[in-house]
Amino acid sequence: MSARSIIGFSLIMLGLLFAALTALRWSVTSDQYAERLVLFSAAGVQAPVQQTIEEYERYYQETHGRRIHIEVEYGGSGTLLSRLQVAREGDLYLAGDESFIRIARDYGLVQESLELAKMTPVIAVSEEKAGHISSLQDLLDGDYRIAIGVPDGTAVGSATRAALKRIDQWKAFERKVEVTKPTVNDLANDVKIGAADAAIIFDITARQFDLEYVTDAALDEESVQVEIGVLSSTQQPAAALHFARFLAAPEYGQKHFRSHHFNVVEGDRWSDVPEVNFFSGGLNRQAMEPVIDAFERREGVRINTIFQGCGALNAQMATIRDQNPDMGFPDAYLACDVYYLNPVSEWFENQATVSNTRMVIVTQKGNPRNIRELEDLTQPGLRIVVGHPTHCTIGGLTERLFKAKGLYDEIMENVVEQQPSSGMMVPPVVSGAADASVAYYNDTLAEGDRLHVIELDTEYARAVQPFGVESTSKNKQLMLRLYQFIGQSQEIFEELGFGWELGRSPDDFELITPAGARPPQINMRGED
Repeated sequence: MSARSIIGFSLIMLGLLFAALTALRWSVTSDQYAERLVLFSAAGVQAPVQQTIEEYERYYQETHGRRIHIEVEYGGSGTLLSRLQVAREGDLYLAGDESFIRIARDYGLVQESLELAKMTPVIAVSEEKAGHISSLQDLLDGDYRIAIGVPDGTAVGSATRAALKRIDQWKAFERKVEVTKPTVNDLANDVKIGAADAAIIFDITARQFDLEYVTDAALDEESVQVEIGVLSSTQQPAAALHFARFLAAPEYGQKHFRSHHFNVVEGDRWSDVPEVNFFSGGLNRQAMEPVIDAFERREGVRINTIFQGCGALNAQMATIRDQNPDMGFPDAYLACDVYYLNPVSEWFENQATVSNTRMVIVTQKGNPRNIRELEDLTQPGLRIVVGHPTHCTIGGLTERLFKAKGLYDEIMENVVEQQPSSGMMVPPVVSGAADASVAYYNDTLAEGDRLHVIELDTEYARAVQPFGVESTSKNKQLMLRLYQFIGQSQEIFEELGFGWELGRSPDDFELITPAGARPPQINMRGED
């Protein structure tokens, strides 16, 4: 055989070998494990997490007809965080202390997070020293072999340092510590085998290892929350969130946390594909539609959204409450203004504002009637369009504005039409059917070259959009994540003319109601 033939034969065999190896690798990764998630988890929660993973892998195959593998690396919360800062890989990060999740957010490593359980630091005591140690002060005063978690690498170590600093004893205590450990389980094991007389660990860890332990008021102050975060590095956020929801569900993950003595946090009821109802005032539609679409895709959920006038939405809610509360009531509500959340506020919690939109006077291009301020709307013969005070938010706010300025009766003499929707304020002016209207600035943007806009310098000339989560919803955490997701959409809102009011209490805006202005009435006819 010639040298060329030998080379050619070798290349063919090499190609076949490569193909065989590729096929073998593919058969392992896509036949045995069709999907894979990488989880970095605090070691202190290994027992319930591992049980949940095993149950989830079984559930996933039975429900989806294919396998998934959750690959886990256990370690100290801080140690894992340091690794994530360097590697920036993986899908999920479960921290034993929410402070590590906050740091991860600040570094841009985590997007969403779900609360799982609470833990409190305690003093675990060896059998030999049981009865001799009852407080942190005993550890400071006595001669004991003390172990703690690495302060910058573990949740329990960080909590220990914070507790001792709180009572101004950290430096003295640090000098008495004989050993630091990278995980809370290592600390518990040292006490179990007598390698340490005492160690500060979490209460649930002490119970898991069947250790004697005592509490201390300073340690009680440093209770921590276990949270799982979805990493920014994930290429499969819907899959990561699916597992995170399973871990937080009372029927699955929380069941295992409870069995290991954790104090669990209320989680959403499990659904493979959660389906929720969301009511939103029509004013918010342009901004919210792309946000809802992106949220559905990221979370792998379905959101049944109704955009309508808030008077009509409030009427629907009242009807549903009276007739069948389980059918169609919204899990969350984004109102056009705090005026419209107020009448139904008893049904919603976690209320916070999102945005605002200012009200303006709109005239034809060139401002032929020379309108400069609100008082100019009293000119005789002026044709004005306003919103209906009980059918749309801008109508109620316009009534409030006119009454606050003492101009209600005079301006209303010039009103030729009261429209049922904010979107109908601008067209009559554009067409010449009206000389002026009071509209949202947002609604003027599309016709900007055909209009003249007059700004109103008063606190009454704006609507503030509040968000609330229905108090009995089975998807509270999901709706709170929707609010957080909206909070990442400031640019979308501002491009559409909204101001930004994220995170304020609606109560901040309820004290500016002038005497004589009525709160908006629920329109029981359900008109827009």
